[in-house]
Amino acid sequence: MVTVGRRAYDVMYRFGAPWEGADRVELRRLVRDGRCSPDALRRPGMPAARAIDLGCGAGGVSIELAETGFEVTGVDFSPVALRKARSTAAARGLGEDRVRFVEGDLTAGSVTGVNGPYDLLVDYGTLDDLPDAGRRAMADYVRSLARPGARLFLFAFAGDPADLPRFSFGGPSRAFPGLLPGEAERLFEPAFRVEALEVPTRTRHIGTWLLERRVDPDA
Repeated sequence: MVTVGRRAYDVMYRFGAPWEGADRVELRRLVRDGRCSPDALRRPGMPAARAIDLGCGAGGVSIELAETGFEVTGVDFSPVALRKARSTAAARGLGEDRVRFVEGDLTAGSVTGVNGPYDLLVDYGTLDDLPDAGRRAMADYVRSLARPGARLFLFAFAGDPADLPRFSFGGPSRAFPGLLPGEAERLFEPAFRVEALEVPTRTRHIGTWLLERRVDPDA
């Protein structure tokens, strides 16, 4: 299944995936207001706050975070996407001390080259693209990568299947509904406090959440 998915994404990235170049204003707003800024999240004694971009694609979010001041690791399973990401980072003058791109499967339980813990974790549309078992596996992995007090920003197609079209080529559908109501909480609580920033509606099937890793070691 992963191999088939990787091939499909390789093809899309080769010709230009439709989401490449999207303006990720939601995360930028959180960085600007301090809730996800590198200064707020940097641990004492560390030279920079560490961020991981989960399903980084062609690297747009990773590069923007690096330019903001984070030390960034971007992870994706598409080698085509990662080649584009590395090329763009190099063209922007960002070395591997600022942003590294790693090939790996976020549902596998571990990825070589990904070394937590991280202060900021970002997912723009990866979790919602997985089947149920993959979502649970990725949530478990994310929990292991987040230090106590870390923030996780989650952007996903989401909604009540009753409000979705039967089929859609541009968003969620009853066949592929994205995250279901309450699913972010079921996947990540109690390890994270979950705050819904933007709740999906009957006409806009996108949700955003900001999660904070609890300090309680038993969570």
